[in-house]
Amino acid sequence: MYVAKREIQSKWMRYMLLLVGFFVLTGCAASWSAKVTTFQHWPAELYQARYQIEPNSEQENSLEFQAVADSVRVAMGAVGLVEGGPESRLVVELSYGNPMKQEWVERYVDPYDPFFYGGPFSTGIWGGFGAMRFGGMYHPMPRYASVPADIYNNTLKVVIKDRLNNMAEVFNATAINKSDRDGLINVIPLLAKAAFANFPGMNGKVQEVRFK
Repeated sequence: MYVAKREIQSKWMRYMLLLVGFFVLTGCAASWSAKVTTFQHWPAELYQARYQIEPNSEQENSLEFQAVADSVRVAMGAVGLVEGGPESRLVVELSYGNPMKQEWVERYVDPYDPFFYGGPFSTGIWGGFGAMRFGGMYHPMPRYASVPADIYNNTLKVVIKDRLNNMAEVFNATAINKSDRDGLINVIPLLAKAAFANFPGMNGKVQEVRFK
């Protein structure tokens, strides 16, 4: 009888901890952020100048590039910039990618997972856990732990040059969003929006842009 009761309590506690973890994760997923580095020398007169997005030789005739360019057009239009033709004063160059590398990240882990907490082959390097009393027994409390993960650095770089000033750069912004999923094209609209947040911004400024 005691063993059965203990098993029921253990299963119930595990369910509650996983439920808490679900709400924690879904709460975190409600916001999206990117780190944006901006360099600019933007005279007020450039607000009246029109721009043209120019692909490089590898981007020409690429449907993917056209989709990225459309997202940038939307973001530029939102800050009052107007697209023109080949005679436009401003030239816009785009580069993007999502290189993957392994990083240590904080994750909510199952306190009953022997890989993290004291199983027969555990080294204990992932950190410990607290305990709470329930029904006469002690149960492990949930913890965040540092774990290795494959992280994609979703990156969009926008460079604007001035034809009337020997193609000098007047705006250079790089927006980077870290994700554990390979889905660059899905976040390009957000990266473009982040790149032009607080446009033109401060020269040499690094800011974290967050959207709900």
